[in-house]
Amino acid sequence: MTTTEQTFVMVRTGNSLEIEAKVNLVASTVQGQREVLLEALQPAPDKVVLNLGSTDQVDSLGITLILGLFKSCSKGSIPFEVQGVPPSMMRVFQLFSLQKLFPVAGR
Repeated sequence: MTTTEQTFVMVRTGNSLEIEAKVNLVASTVQGQREVLLEALQPAPDKVVLNLGSTDQVDSLGITLILGLFKSCSKGSIPFEVQGVPPSMMRVFQLFSLQKLFPVAGR
């Protein structure tokens, strides 16, 4: 199953869900996307991978969106990880200590 939204492309492989962000995760692009991500978690996958390989920027609302996705996965005991983080964004992830909450891998 492949679903294309304005901001994300979601692909289910087996029972894993990969969510690829197609734009920078900033205030102008993430508004209203929380519901889209929550709908993608139904039915519940065995694992969720957020791929940031196509993004270059994240702001506080983008971090909030990522944390919301992580918390939703945690409630359902679904493993969550982020991949493809560019070096400039990795500093933001480290600043917020996100790697202590879930695996974070750079490009």
